[in-house]
Amino acid sequence: MPITLPAKSRRHWLRAAIASPLAALAESSPDAQHWALFSDTHIAADASLSARGAVMAANLKRCVQQVLSSGQKPFGLLINGDCAYLDGQAADYQTLIGLLEPLREASVPVHCTLGNHDNRRQFLAAMTSPQDARPLETKHVSLVSSAAMNWVLLDSLEVVNATPGKLGAEQLGWLDRTLANCPNRPTVVMAHHNPAPSGAASGKHSGLTDSAALLEVLRHHSKVKAFVFGHTHQWQARRSEGNGLWLINLPPTSYVFSAQSPAGWVMAKATGNGLNLELHCLNPNHEQHGQCVEIDWS
Repeated sequence: MPITLPAKSRRHWLRAAIASPLAALAESSPDAQHWALFSDTHIAADASLSARGAVMAANLKRCVQQVLSSGQKPFGLLINGDCAYLDGQAADYQTLIGLLEPLREASVPVHCTLGNHDNRRQFLAAMTSPQDARPLETKHVSLVSSAAMNWVLLDSLEVVNATPGKLGAEQLGWLDRTLANCPNRPTVVMAHHNPAPSGAASGKHSGLTDSAALLEVLRHHSKVKAFVFGHTHQWQARRSEGNGLWLINLPPTSYVFSAQSPAGWVMAKATGNGLNLELHCLNPNHEQHGQCVEIDWS
């Protein structure tokens, strides 16, 4: 199970808990497991850089603090792509690592996918270890399994700083095999790019250009309950009428494209019955702050 940034040792966490009450998070209970979901962090080397009226690093720092003050220790943090600001410079990832350090000190491991503003070579050099397993040489993919569920993390980066994304036949084959062989538990698949709008021609939109091939793979595996994506800088959750698959669009931690859209993150609580998604807005006065979506495993 590749981990982008492993948690610090438990001994380190205990020292941090004594030094800072923010690090003293409650362990997940046996019947509920929490995951923090971030997307589109867009961190630049310069932590003071702003875009669209938002300082991305400051926003991410606030999101990290919100997780730490939630009172519930996540089983892991998942960052769904566009980790870097524009084209994935090495220094961007160094700044990102520093901003995530409080979570690692609280013994929370970090898992990332890649988006179109990332650079795979620079990301792997900065945020992974050469000893990490590489299921695919050309893509950064992983299976994260727990007692409650599976997360399958995909890599939709095709061309750095070009908007559309693509998984490709090799990765789709890996996904099909992984879904067939992973533990028989409810499973959520995550990739940065959004699926193509209904009726969109292949390659003629800014999302995932091989969406149809992805959805065909997912259709064959009843354990898959949801597909989670980012990229559009919106928060939305809906159930597909065709196959019942939940489509979850994570909000950005960085900046929004529309003034009405919330920036923030999502806490996902997995139980034996389903997955509860709770939106945490950076603006606590936003009308959608605290909104919950229930995904039934049945």
